[in-house]
Amino acid sequence: MEVKAILNEFKETAANSLDYLRTWKSRTGNRILGYFCTNTPEELIHAAGFLPVRILSAPTTVSLAARHLQSYSCSLVQSSLEAALRGDLKFLDGTVFPHTCDSIQRLSDIWLENTRFSFHWDIVLPVKLHTESARTYLLQELARFRKGLEEFAGHPMADGDLKKSIALFNQNRALLRDLYRRRIVDPEGFTAGEILSIVQCATFMPKEEFNPLLKKLLSATVSLNHAADHKLRLFIAGSVCNHAQVFDLFDNSGVSVVGDDLCTGWRYFSEDVSQNGNPVEALAGRLFQRVPCPCKHNPDRDRGDELLQRVEEARAQGVVFLLLKFCDPHAFDYPYLKERLADRKIPSLLLEIEPGSIPLGALETRLKAFIETLGG
Repeated sequence: MEVKAILNEFKETAANSLDYLRTWKSRTGNRILGYFCTNTPEELIHAAGFLPVRILSAPTTVSLAARHLQSYSCSLVQSSLEAALRGDLKFLDGTVFPHTCDSIQRLSDIWLENTRFSFHWDIVLPVKLHTESARTYLLQELARFRKGLEEFAGHPMADGDLKKSIALFNQNRALLRDLYRRRIVDPEGFTAGEILSIVQCATFMPKEEFNPLLKKLLSATVSLNHAADHKLRLFIAGSVCNHAQVFDLFDNSGVSVVGDDLCTGWRYFSEDVSQNGNPVEALAGRLFQRVPCPCKHNPDRDRGDELLQRVEEARAQGVVFLLLKFCDPHAFDYPYLKERLADRKIPSLLLEIEPGSIPLGALETRLKAFIETLGG
């Protein structure tokens, strides 16, 4: 019963994230900064005294944002701006825009001109992640961001506080990685929808509240035994997907999702920040050691190699790519990744999704047809 209660708490919190944040702010009086992309150094935001909250798209009709954006902007950009213009994000005290794709960069300009948040920051991260000049530049950019946060907070940020934040966020990452290891060993332990809810909560709940709750869940499930796993094992790759309806398709299709490579999944917590030495240098080090997403370049870390390794470690029998419509960076990467999988005789399927108008019936038909080809 304890397990079910905790999972329900995660599910309800994830489904009502905006209400949760409004209530949290009213209760604590603390300030909240929204951000885009997993490359954002949340630890700096937290150490400055703010709650870092990831801004993600929600299925909604876009009307106000359509006046400012081209129709081929991705749903993350469109729905996020729509939420801001409608006043759904009034609880935010500011927004942080990391240098990622062209759409997010230009969304920053539109956001600045058409919203009234107190704090607005562009953190221009380097594209190349393998040169000393890029590392030097990144350290300067992180120092600039730190100073901006200190000025907005009204007090300096001690290195000791930053190190405490790094330790807290590393604990969060370790717990989430443990959760993902469990789904490989025991795919029946958690559904894809339950995993989604847990990771969603990790992106906006205070880590001081989230970590003990997830730790309690993991402790309560460590000794549970499930039936032998005979379901087809699938791996999900792609960009951003935080919509329960899509993951319900997998759960209702009789397959086990044994891992993912999503920006709203594994990529959020895959690497720790070093807790040794200068904390700002450690934050820079995390970005440099990450397997780059399509918006970054590092010839020393190949995303295709990483994907193959994780698919094989999860013993997945097929890969499903979930790509946002009009997400050019991930669309450019897809042919290469598909080819790498094909070279290893790993079947794959591409499902293009557009939240707000998701053709669930069509997605379900294609997913079931793919499962049948795999013998499921």
